[in-house]
Amino acid sequence: MFKRSDESLIEKAIGGDAKAWQQLVSRYQAPLYYFGLRLLGSPDDARDLLQDVLIVLCRNLAQYRGDSSFKSWLFGIANYRAMDMLRKRKTTTEFTEEHDFYDDEAPSFEQQLYGQHTQRLVQQQLRSLPPEQRLVVELRFYQQFTFDEIADQLALSSNTIKSRFYAALDKLRTQLELANVEQSANF
Repeated sequence: MFKRSDESLIEKAIGGDAKAWQQLVSRYQAPLYYFGLRLLGSPDDARDLLQDVLIVLCRNLAQYRGDSSFKSWLFGIANYRAMDMLRKRKTTTEFTEEHDFYDDEAPSFEQQLYGQHTQRLVQQQLRSLPPEQRLVVELRFYQQFTFDEIADQLALSSNTIKSRFYAALDKLRTQLELANVEQSANF
């Protein structure tokens, strides 16, 4: 079964085709939710972000000009809304649900525990980064945008994006090394 292109679905959705609209939403619903979850750290905030982005999409789909990929345009909206939510947030929320993102093979119980611990640790350290750095890491690693695409979305230079990305990686590396030293000292 072939997959319709975003452009084809957009054209039909603008024309009133509800099925095309639903396919477009279905295609990006999960990636947008997990983007919000990793960036905002809360399932409720991730759902709020998803709902907000879909409302904006519904109202503004006809304004998509095709200057960049639809995914890039859509995540640009999500970036803006997420950063706005982070600015408005007064206190840091805790990540309250466990999510297993990798279900390829059935790992042993010890591997599962280690994987969950590592994943929790990385998510915790990601939340400690400044929002601008966290956003770049999210877009680069999880959404797999190029530095140039991220620069276009955020209206910044590629060098600024690279600088934020590598500064974030350095901070994460240091924080994770310290966390592993503290963890091993507790055993």
